[in-house]
Amino acid sequence: MVLPLAIMICLSAMPFLAQPAQAANPAPFFSISILAPNTNSARNQWATLMVEQLPKIGIGIDVFDHTGWSQISPRTWGHPGPYPIPTYAEGGFDILFVGWSWGLDWDPTGLFDSPSMPPNGDNFYQYDSQEMDWAIYNYTSSFVLNDRIAWAEEIQALLYEDNPSACIIYPYSNYIHDPNFEGWDGLLWASSYQPMENWSIAGQTEFHYATPADFEDFHIYKYESVYDAQWLSQIYNPLIARDPTDPDYAYSPRLATSYSSTDGLTYNIIIDDDATWADGTDLTADDVEFSYGLQIDPDFGNPDQAFWEQYLDGSSVVINGPKDVDITFLQEYVFQEGNLALDLVPEHIWGAILPEDMEQQAVDWATSDPNKLMGAGPYYLEEYDGTNGVIHLVANPYFVDWYGADPIFDDIYFEFYSNKDGALSDLASGALDMVDSQFSVQLDEIPTGTVNTLVNDPGTQEMAFNCEHPYLGTGELCPIPGWESGKNIRKAISSMIPREVIVEEILGGLGRPGVTGCPSVAIGFDESLEPYEYSIALAKAYMEAAGFEYVIPTSTTGIGLYVVIGILALAGASQVIFLK
Repeated sequence: MVLPLAIMICLSAMPFLAQPAQAANPAPFFSISILAPNTNSARNQWATLMVEQLPKIGIGIDVFDHTGWSQISPRTWGHPGPYPIPTYAEGGFDILFVGWSWGLDWDPTGLFDSPSMPPNGDNFYQYDSQEMDWAIYNYTSSFVLNDRIAWAEEIQALLYEDNPSACIIYPYSNYIHDPNFEGWDGLLWASSYQPMENWSIAGQTEFHYATPADFEDFHIYKYESVYDAQWLSQIYNPLIARDPTDPDYAYSPRLATSYSSTDGLTYNIIIDDDATWADGTDLTADDVEFSYGLQIDPDFGNPDQAFWEQYLDGSSVVINGPKDVDITFLQEYVFQEGNLALDLVPEHIWGAILPEDMEQQAVDWATSDPNKLMGAGPYYLEEYDGTNGVIHLVANPYFVDWYGADPIFDDIYFEFYSNKDGALSDLASGALDMVDSQFSVQLDEIPTGTVNTLVNDPGTQEMAFNCEHPYLGTGELCPIPGWESGKNIRKAISSMIPREVIVEEILGGLGRPGVTGCPSVAIGFDESLEPYEYSIALAKAYMEAAGFEYVIPTSTTGIGLYVVIGILALAGASQVIFLK
């Protein structure tokens, strides 16, 4: 009776013993490293999420490098060479999580065109496409709006297909602030354009603004962080600027009283007779010539030099008089007014400094002689507290001379907070007046007694790929070598981004799934393109198109077939013993 009983027990258990195991991650086909800034809590979360997702399709993770911008820049757009930018293991990068804060005019020149690969520009993706170069050229040369929109859609189609970056989300900026706060424009602020002279809270002379990152860049032409752009744009002002009262945010004179052009190349600008710098020195056409000259000075090393060299040379600025200047650009540009909106710096402060020393000099002055960081804007630097991460600005006493009114706040403080809870606590207590959107405050976290303003941010958050990586880019090490294989791997990775989960669970609904590097508020944004669907099966299909093969696991949970056979053999042996 023992053998039949053993057989019956085994057969009855087999349906349960043979249930398939939950699929384990496949053995990695190759491994990469992830580079991510540590300045944004939400981005920290989805970067961590993707580190967990990629092994599901056989992409291993060697290093997950959570670090600051000063460590990221030398690996990406600030790579010192030699070029191309190599893999992370060789001092470059494989994948970078990065966010872009765009202006109101989306111009991908310098980011996705092949002439702008480092060291000439910011195309650290090292994306090389003649079709893209042609599309960008036509987009930035189309003065007929419908033509420009058509080329914008062509650019997005190429980005969607080639995937030099995988757009994760289009964020909604959620600014939490004092309920009595007035005088700002959310979209202009999110675009780093808006000076703060009209910001106000009834009964207050100070304004305290919390940022989630420390301050690292102190020269208006060499900042990398939006947080440095925010405070620097209070110090320096341009000849013309966006008008917050215009429904389309058209440009209007600021330091200028008028500007005009008959051909879109040569512009005559008349500077306000009363325009002065924050120390009372007269602002003249010489300062305009000096500021524009720095953009193309090779010794200065402007990160945007490749862009400016398309439009300026040594004879572009012609001084007609102390307050009268012509600027002749080398070629037409659909966003030419943006080139007139360059923030000006005072020659009498910077002229004695060698161009190659200016960036470091700005850092030194910030700590030792902060008043040197002054321009013609509503505020100038009074103090930089590097220990606690505080920028203290005070009102420019000469601003009223040309603007017609004094800044409403006497003092502005930009303050670094390392965590959201601390910032929100201080906001609730009144120690802060506004908390930056990059703290990713959820709608249910808004403190009692404060309010929020939602802004459809002209920005993107993405995974940027090194298109010279032998797997992710060139595909030369793939089983099917070549660019198409690299593109299929990038598509596979994009298909592993759970965008809906990120929007709903990490952002609490403060965003929408991303499609391409074109921000959703840009003119010409293509609503017909759908985000890549999250699908492990689809991602594996892309990996297989690159030549990788997945081995179907044969293991099962619990006791397998060979164990069952062993039990039967043991049962047979037991019978022999019992019969004896």
